[in-house]
Amino acid sequence: MKEQRQKLLSMVDKAYKEVQDSKYDDFRKNLLQFSKDLNGNEDYIKVMLGLRTELLQADLSLNLKSRISGLPTEYSDIYDFIDPQLREVDSKILDRYKNYGFIPLKNGSTVKY
Repeated sequence: MKEQRQKLLSMVDKAYKEVQDSKYDDFRKNLLQFSKDLNGNEDYIKVMLGLRTELLQADLSLNLKSRISGLPTEYSDIYDFIDPQLREVDSKILDRYKNYGFIPLKNGSTVKY
C-alpha cells in the first residue's frame, strides 16, 4: 500500500507540474490538496475516491463517454491507476454486505434477501 501511495503521489505531482492549461486551474488546486493529503497520511482510499470524483468532473464540456479519454494524458494516467484499486475496494465492501444479508443498490438503498 505504501508503494502505491508513493506512486500516486508522484503521478499527482507530475500532473500538477506538467499540465498548465488554464481550463484546469480549479482541478490543479484540488491536485495540490490531494498531494498534501497523501503526504499527510490521510486515508488512502478516501484520497482515491476524491481524486476519481474530481477527475470525472475536471472537464464538464466533454460528454460522459469521453470524460476521461479527453483529459490530458497525465490526468487519465491517474484515473487508470486508481480505478482498478477502487474496484477491488468496492468488491470487498460488497462481500461484507453479503455476509449480513443485504445488497447495496446504486442509489444508496439496500435490499434484504
